[in-house]
Amino acid sequence: MTGKKKGAIGKAIAKRRNTKKEKQVSKYPYKKMVLPKDLVDDSKCTGKLKEDELKKTKNGGRMWTWAAIAFNQMYVDAEKAGVKLQNIGDYRPYEAQLSLFKQRYAEKPNGRAPEVTRKWEGKTWYLQKGMSPCSTPGASNHGLGLAMDINVTDKKVANWLCENAPKYGFYLQGSDPKSPEFELWHWQYVEGDNPPAEVKARYEARQAAKAAGGEG
Repeated sequence: MTGKKKGAIGKAIAKRRNTKKEKQVSKYPYKKMVLPKDLVDDSKCTGKLKEDELKKTKNGGRMWTWAAIAFNQMYVDAEKAGVKLQNIGDYRPYEAQLSLFKQRYAEKPNGRAPEVTRKWEGKTWYLQKGMSPCSTPGASNHGLGLAMDINVTDKKVANWLCENAPKYGFYLQGSDPKSPEFELWHWQYVEGDNPPAEVKARYEARQAAKAAGGEG
């Protein structure tokens, strides 16, 4: 085999590997979060939203208004596809964040591997064995009404979300499944004050129908 032919084969193999890698990464959609203007000040210490800043979701939770609107559209469409988006964590008040944090983290290392730590109140806190990561009190996106934890033990649910959630403005908080911080169940609304065009149009059409006395 000539050196030229070997080089061509090597390039082809490398291309296939890179393509495979891209497909693996793109399976887990990630997009940097843009905060709604009304929530910027609240982000300094989350979990203190007023009731009129929250809206009910169709799976029994509460989210910030536009996040809830988008989520409810997603929920309806998922249901039509035979997928149930079960709520296992929605809006989280500060007190609930504090309780969850102290349940999952300790002030001393416990031999967990890989080690996951948080800085809070001037101390280093260590994630305990068998526990999933969570934010420090006052820093969780759940406290802004922008995140929903969904039961993804059924792969059908996880796959549907990965393929469809971005259309509604929902993404994961990271795309690397090997990261100890990766949470396939944590979906967050990232579009700030600019909901996806289809979500907005659908909402406005529904509101117009309501005003006209049509279907709600």
